[in-house]
Amino acid sequence: MQIDKVQSGVYQAEVLCRGVQVVDPTHHERISDAIRAGALAVPDGYAYFMEVRYSELSSGTIPLGLVAEQADAIADRLVALMFEMRLISEG
Repeated sequence: MQIDKVQSGVYQAEVLCRGVQVVDPTHHERISDAIRAGALAVPDGYAYFMEVRYSELSSGTIPLGLVAEQADAIADRLVALMFEMRLISEG
């Protein structure tokens, strides 16, 4: 799943498999909502694992059944990593 910030308070979730859209992109107010909705939108039996990407960062591979319930923690970790990456790049 790819999460992109469209503008302040608007995030797009795009669920892909080998670069092909699985479901139509959706828009959400929070990253965690985008993650949760994207995970729940995957058709049953289509996939068993998911990787969430945000701002060139990855959650790593997570069992699909856990993604929706861990959406807040996944979002928090990706945002924290993004913050650390910015601090490092600013030197």
